Amino acid sequence: MKRILFLILMLWHTPIALGFTIATGPEKGTYYQIAQDIKALSEKEGIELKVIPTKGSFENVELLASGKADLAIVQLDALRYLTDVVKAQAGVNVLDKIKVILNLYPEEIHVLSNQKDITSFYQLEGKRVSAGPEQSGTALTAELLFTLYDIKATKSHEAPEEALKKMNAGDLDAMIFVGGAPVPFISQLNGQVHFVRLPVNPVFEQIYARSKLGKTLYSWLDSETETYAVPSAVMGLDIKKEEYASQMQRLVLSVLNGMSHLETNGHPKWKNSLVRYYFPQVGYGPTNRAIESFNTIDSNGYRIIKK
Repeated sequence: MKRILFLILMLWHTPIALGFTIATGPEKGTYYQIAQDIKALSEKEGIELKVIPTKGSFENVELLASGKADLAIVQLDALRYLTDVVKAQAGVNVLDKIKVILNLYPEEIHVLSNQKDITSFYQLEGKRVSAGPEQSGTALTAELLFTLYDIKATKSHEAPEEALKKMNAGDLDAMIFVGGAPVPFISQLNGQVHFVRLPVNPVFEQIYARSKLGKTLYSWLDSETETYAVPSAVMGLDIKKEEYASQMQRLVLSVLNGMSHLETNGHPKWKNSLVRYYFPQVGYGPTNRAIESFNTIDSNGYRIIKK
């Protein structure tokens, strides 16, 4: 956390070079596939986009702040937490320098177990639970879960694949992963594991949206399990240079114009994306205007076509 704080503070003093890299998440996760979908569309517009696999949201913000990535996919609860910490410790607002380039989709909280007696999050009391890699968005969300449900468990921080191996070997009782369903590696699981229900929590209702994990998302399921979902977005730096702003607008418009293709051929999460919504205050001005123009033109029955 101290390193991330230092790098973010450097944004106020270090010139930013233009580039086209996007920090995502594990290669078998939804972030990585979503970024690959964006890359395929952007390259048709002549915009080169390098996709970087990472541990998740916190590492993505670190890469963005250090200049090693130009875009980053981030859970908005992780961004909110980071913003609060930096403001409290350094008195600066992260969102003065980092903006939402493109809203993406809600990410479901997946709690998995192979223990038949664990069906509710409350039953994780005293159990061994993998809370996701350290400095990942999953780790932050997991910490909130344990705090708000008042559960004391033995927590560890493995990558998803390692957590699954340990759970199958009997060294873990459950694991937590936050990602847009269907998550590729979870889709490959079978009936030997099941999802753990997240009971309704009034505080969670203020942060997350209620959601369900069922057979339409994961074919190996027999029934639905209630959970919560957290919004995610593509973040970037608030760079005023005309060339950068123009390229970000082209990138966003390539996604908006390509939604029919994405919904048919891309990750299933595109089917309930939030890309046509933007944040007036914390969104990047140039892409906000591009989204607004697209929505106005589209609502009148027209399309934006490249010359």
